[in-house]
Amino acid sequence: MKKAGNFMMKNNIEDMTLKEVQYLIKRIEKGTLDESRDKEESQPKKENGQRLVLKLIEEFGELAENIRKNTRFDGQNIKGTIEEEAFDVFYYIIAIANYYEIDLEKIFYIKDELNKVKYEREFSIYEAREKWKNIIENKKNKKEEGK
Repeated sequence: MKKAGNFMMKNNIEDMTLKEVQYLIKRIEKGTLDESRDKEESQPKKENGQRLVLKLIEEFGELAENIRKNTRFDGQNIKGTIEEEAFDVFYYIIAIANYYEIDLEKIFYIKDELNKVKYEREFSIYEAREKWKNIIENKKNKKEEGK
């Protein structure tokens, strides 16, 4: 178990994919891991969507305030830090995507391909990922050859 400030981290979330994070936040927002209860809407759709957007705006404000103050996570307490508020913004962006049934992983790659052309980038994130994987694999192979 890893200790993160005043919190104990039980899992290595670095191994989660965006798709997994999106699914789990969907379950958290529904208040249950039981998918059979998905039909039970606790709030009208419009009201819930508005709530999520208002929470996102609130969190952006808190993030901006902590950036202005340069309040950083020091390894002891994450409350009131840039890191805490960046997480909250990320959380509500995912919750909004879930509300509108957006597959963020799919849209991420589609939009990035458009941005590659628009901003005349050398490669997209997908292409960068593939190149990065090849670099890691080559380093691994060279290390094994040196044994």
